[in-house]
Amino acid sequence: MADRVRGLRVWHLPVIAWLTLVWLLLWGAVTPINVVGGLLVSAVIVMVFPFPRVSVEGTLRPWPTVVLLSRFLADLAVASFTVAWLAIRPAAPPPSAVLQIDLVSGSELRQTLTGELISLVPGSLLIELDSEGRRMWLHVLDAATPEKVAGARRKARLQEHRLLRAIGTDAEINDSERRLREDAS
Repeated sequence: MADRVRGLRVWHLPVIAWLTLVWLLLWGAVTPINVVGGLLVSAVIVMVFPFPRVSVEGTLRPWPTVVLLSRFLADLAVASFTVAWLAIRPAAPPPSAVLQIDLVSGSELRQTLTGELISLVPGSLLIELDSEGRRMWLHVLDAATPEKVAGARRKARLQEHRLLRAIGTDAEINDSERRLREDAS
């Protein structure tokens, strides 16, 4: 609990504003009593359930971020059609598998974002994330052949690589590029 911040701070204001907006949407009416009630409830929530401190290191790179988001949207569209086809085709469902993926990043934030980006694409689901061991376990839907398993593993590593290029440190990017070269050979 030592790494948590107690009391209200300036950086809590966006969270309080967001929670108040949710409060107003839940009540369905913007009245002075609802606004004051939302602000009070939001402030209590922020003080009772403080956020842990998150170390943010790395650099936000605009072009790699655009590449990350556009590739994510493309993967989302392709995977949606693939999973839909697997669901409606007349054949039996393909075998699935649980894969262990070793991660490059030691940052819990970047590990979590990698897991989220992978899980949001249909056909894969994050089962567990071991931040200290730098690994995660994914359930993949279509693991009918060793090539498909290797492809799922490569997609996960490429997703982490794109994320690191967008917001990672230079050392993480270099490690990720080295690992991708080793995987290719």
